[in-house]
Amino acid sequence: MSDQRPPTPSFAAKEAAALRQTGASPLRVGDPDRVGPFVPVAILGSGGMGRVYLARSVDDGPGLFAVKVIRPEYAEDVRFQRRFAREVEVHAQVGPPYAPRLRGSGWTDHLLWMATEYVPGPDLAAAVRDGGTLGADTVRRLVAELGRALAALAAAGVVHRDLKPSNVLLSVEGAHVIDFGISKAADASAITGTGNRVGTPAYMSPEYLRTGHCDTASDVFSLACTLLYAATGRAPFGDGTGVDVMHRVAFEEPNPEVTGALTAADPELGALLTACLAKEPERRPTPQELIDAAGTQSGTPAWPEPLHGEVLARQRAYETLHRLPVERAAALRPTDYRDKAASASPPAQPGPAPAPEPEPSSPETASTTARPWRRRKQVLAAVAGTALCAVAASAFALMREGGPARAVAPETVATAVGAPPGDLPQGPASPSATGVPSGASTGGASGKGSEIAVAEGAPQPAGSAPLGDEDPQSTPGSASTPAGGAGPSTAASPSPDPTPTVAATPPWIADCTYYAGYARTVPGATGKRVLQAQCMLTKRGYDVGSGGVNGEFGPETETAVRAFQSARGLRVNGIVTRATWIALRSAV
Repeated sequence: MSDQRPPTPSFAAKEAAALRQTGASPLRVGDPDRVGPFVPVAILGSGGMGRVYLARSVDDGPGLFAVKVIRPEYAEDVRFQRRFAREVEVHAQVGPPYAPRLRGSGWTDHLLWMATEYVPGPDLAAAVRDGGTLGADTVRRLVAELGRALAALAAAGVVHRDLKPSNVLLSVEGAHVIDFGISKAADASAITGTGNRVGTPAYMSPEYLRTGHCDTASDVFSLACTLLYAATGRAPFGDGTGVDVMHRVAFEEPNPEVTGALTAADPELGALLTACLAKEPERRPTPQELIDAAGTQSGTPAWPEPLHGEVLARQRAYETLHRLPVERAAALRPTDYRDKAASASPPAQPGPAPAPEPEPSSPETASTTARPWRRRKQVLAAVAGTALCAVAASAFALMREGGPARAVAPETVATAVGAPPGDLPQGPASPSATGVPSGASTGGASGKGSEIAVAEGAPQPAGSAPLGDEDPQSTPGSASTPAGGAGPSTAASPSPDPTPTVAATPPWIADCTYYAGYARTVPGATGKRVLQAQCMLTKRGYDVGSGGVNGEFGPETETAVRAFQSARGLRVNGIVTRATWIALRSAV
């Protein structure tokens, strides 16, 4: 009964602080009030495929849940539904202690969703990025725990296919594997038979890149790449989505500086992980051999600082929130979200699409407008068609010496290919499509934004510009906008509020000074141009993904660009051309 009393100000502040400690961000206008038997209270992550919400059970049962909701344009695709059903099946087969427990899935109120138990802890990519690399003892512990996870997957006949730092969660109970969205049955051949390559290049196995074949040995290769990143902060073949990375994975030896750094600290461990990177799958250790080589440890040792403190803080946040009544949990949502939900009208009858509605007013979003997710469903079909055309046109070419081009599309969905397997470049690596010279590393883990599908047989030569280079609303002769300044926008945009309140120097102008030009910037690019675009989008209130302003143009940044272009009446293609640069730098 005491839980149902109105919270005191001090307790409400404690709950709000605990919610922030989970790493979640506030809900936005348009986010669902309810997903199946769950009530979202915050956003855990957002990407090109959808969002993951931190949620409570509608019946006030104990627990916190991670509820993945798929965007409608994918949810209504039959092929994606099969892929999603596979992910649900794998979670049901594996589960604790190696993966979060499945708590339900379904299609409710036009939402395709899946719920698992929330694991209170950061992912490995965030742990290394925020707290630094992990020592050899901790990496050895991860070898044992993730080795057991791979053994459990193998026993269930499952190949993960996308094991990487951002798909490993660290909690007080140990390491857990997540995101089985592109996993496959070990004996399945439908996907590899068409030659598709789906995943994150820096963590793919060479046999998968060469032939499309993958099995438990492929996951062992990806695990070694992940653990070398944990130990050194660098992937052994470089980061990014360029063809240079894929060429190194498929045909070259790992960076000796990366493997050597771990070998110097722990020769036995370094030799073990290096063996996992053998090009021939049969030469790699099995999951059980990894477990045996890691040795036995008494009890569960604590994570090193500062990771240990972060894990404990998230565990305390979980303990504060896991029995929080839904009524009180709803009170933790942003005020503007609650006001919008309270004044929402009944669902519109079939007819013309509703006019755009403004985002909630805030210092960063007062001058931008966007349609709530639900209300945009009537135009999603057209947007999805445009997106597919833009992806096909802007694919990066993976060139074969003396042969046709290959494209690397910056999407996470599989793309059918026409060339026979085993047809990657055999000669010197071609220039990186990301703009990073061959052999260079962009740093950081390849997170969700690095997942791609490799599409073979695209007609464009490497480095060629995609179709539709300029936004149709852009005006010739608009290049006089001062570098980094706020020149007048030439893009068509919604009518401004009669009494706008715009700061003299908006934060997206004052705080974003990475790049002052207007060069074309496309998905897969890296560097200062991407930093500038991400910074301006973030300051304007758009979500560029969990990686934040990191200089990597992944699917989450592309989604933010598309949302901004849609709000400003620009061509929605996810590519930052002159017109989009000008609109981003405008004072409104």
